[in-house]
This record gives sequence, C-alpha cells and structure tokens, in this order.
Amino acid sequence: MPVSETCLSVLQLSAIKGLGLKTFHHLYKELASVAGILSADFQMLKDLGIKAPIARSICQLQDVQASMISGSDMTRLILWSEGDDQFVLCLEDGFYPAHLKEIYCPPPLIYVKGCLSAFNMSSIALVGSRKPSIGGEQHAFSFAKELSLAGLCINSGLAIGVDSAAHCGALDAGGVTCAVLGTGLDVIYPKKNIGLAGEICQRGALISEMSLGALPVPANFPRRNRIISGLSQGVLVVEASLKSGSLITANYAIEQNRDVYAIPGSIDNPVSSGCHALIKQGAQLVESVEDILQDGLVQRVEAGKDQDSPAALRSNQLAFEHLGDDERTVMNYVDYQCVSFDLLMHFTGLDINQLTHLLIGLELKGELSSVPGGYQRVKTVNSPA
Repeated sequence: MPVSETCLSVLQLSAIKGLGLKTFHHLYKELASVAGILSADFQMLKDLGIKAPIARSICQLQDVQASMISGSDMTRLILWSEGDDQFVLCLEDGFYPAHLKEIYCPPPLIYVKGCLSAFNMSSIALVGSRKPSIGGEQHAFSFAKELSLAGLCINSGLAIGVDSAAHCGALDAGGVTCAVLGTGLDVIYPKKNIGLAGEICQRGALISEMSLGALPVPANFPRRNRIISGLSQGVLVVEASLKSGSLITANYAIEQNRDVYAIPGSIDNPVSSGCHALIKQGAQLVESVEDILQDGLVQRVEAGKDQDSPAALRSNQLAFEHLGDDERTVMNYVDYQCVSFDLLMHFTGLDINQLTHLLIGLELKGELSSVPGGYQRVKTVNSPA
C-alpha cells in the first residue's frame, strides 16, 4: 500500500538531529498536526522553544514534497510498503491503534505487517521469561488459548519462551495475536521464530516502531515492551525474574493505567520472584482465566463485541441506506477518527478518480469532512448512536 505523504513527512522529521520523541510531541500538541509543524515559520518554532538548528532544518523541509526526496531509508520504506499487507501508519491515520495513541508520547510512526482489523479488538498482553519452567510455558499456552476463545487478541513480543507459547496458544484457538518486535519488520528475531511470525501475519499482525533494517540491540527492547503494554488493556505476567524485561512491560502498563495480572509460583523458583513482587505491589493474583475476565476486562470485551453485533450492523446499514452502493462502500471505512486517502483507496479498491469524486460528494452531503491527514465521519441525525 502506498505510503502517505504525512508518513513520509514524519520520517523526514525523525531524521532531523536533535528532534526526538518528546520534541516531536511538544510540536504536535502545539501545532495540532504534522502539516502544522511543517508550515510553522522559523520564529514560531523558536517561540515554541525549538533550538535554532532544529527550527532551520524543519523550515528547509517546507518547500520540498516529501515523496520527492530520495534516500536509502525513504526508498527502502516505499518499496517495503508495496508488499502485501504491509503498512506504514502515523498518528494521523485512522487505522493507527486507538489504545496505543492513548499512551504518553506514542510512536509517531509504526510499521505493520498483517491484518489491521486486529487493532479493533479488545486485547491483553501475555509476557514472561525466555527460559520458563515447563509449567510456565504450559500456562502461557493455555491462558492465551482460553483468553483468545473468550474474544481477546493476544499481544506479546515474539521472544522464545513465554512469548512464543502465548502466540501459539492464540493460534491454536484460531484466534488473533499480535507480535511487537524490537527490530525492523524485515529483520525477524529470533530467527527460529520466522515461521511463527508468518503464521501471526495470517491471523493478526507484526508491529514495530523501529525503522526497516533495525537490528536487535538491547536498547530497542524496552521500547518494544512499552508498545506491547500500550496496545493492550491489560498485561498478564506468567513467569519472570526480578530483573526480567517482563517487569519493564508491567511497569509501563501501570504508568499507562492498564490492568496488571500475575500468576504466582513456587517460592523456590527464581522465575516466579518477579510475579510475586508484582502481586505485593498490587497486581491481581491470577489462578484461572476467570480471574481476568471477572476483573472488569470481560465487560470491555463484551462492549467490543456489541459493536460488531447484528443489531449494530443493521444500525450501520440503516444509517447509510440513503446513500448509493459506492458511497456506502466508502463510508464503511470512514470512522470518527481520521483515515487517510491512501488507506481508503486500498480498502475500497477504488481508483483515485472514483474515490475523489465520491469523497467530494459525501462531503457535500455532510456525511464526512476533510481534515488534516485525511477524512472523518460527521455525526448527524443519520449516524448510528
């Protein structure tokens, strides 16, 4: 799928030396959009506290269309995005995961391979030791399977041990699972999980904020853990030592106001010590799947199911019954969050001229509005409640 101009602009901004994540979000908050950042003049940027060299670099981007700039990173990204079910999403895209957008300084750009529909599901992360006990690995598999059967998407990190068992449990149930990588999506790590990664793409998605070609260096994995918890409504720690990366994920979950669950184990087992520490700090002790589903997460799962219920679908059909067939096709992919023109073209299968004509007509009818980065639905008397 073609990369949007906005995504390319974010990639350009991220390449500016000194313009880190916090600076980007400071500008994004003050100027409301990526286009707003690029249209700001030098003095405005200076007034917002941006150092002169960074402000000058931003201003230099304003006269050049992002898609016209060449470079190895840009070329690699564009070629990669032309592959099947491979997407580059920025904060302004309607398909950017809603839960991830809620966290502090969410990644401005993410790479996704697989099914974007996985982001619409209620989800829980299962994480734990790379060297679990036999019981811990069995728990990861069985909990993931049962939670998947209950309607949850299972998120984890594709590592060996608990992560792999969790992904496999969800797949065994015929469910949906997402893996967040600490590498570029063209660098599967560990290599022994290349086959598992392929299966995940068929039922869910691989996700990374790392640029293509990024290698598995230690600094990448805390960033990966932050996304695992950010995508999820809760985090279940199966087995973890006191210095485990899984505890980093749990701590991020606490900061992000997510539910944290932990399975207790033997006091003689070092990979249970992290779970016991979390329980002492207030994590929910879990002995069965019901402990999680009865802790409030089940209500959110059911609420998510209601959105896809026959009654909800009929409500959607009635809301668009006054529109033509092609107009309804477009509106099925336009939500109250911004969706880019490129994604609409991809999912509707319409060409540029057809889609442009339909979007103009729907805007004149008051069904949708053009906003920075794309389009969003307008709530009217015809809109579903």
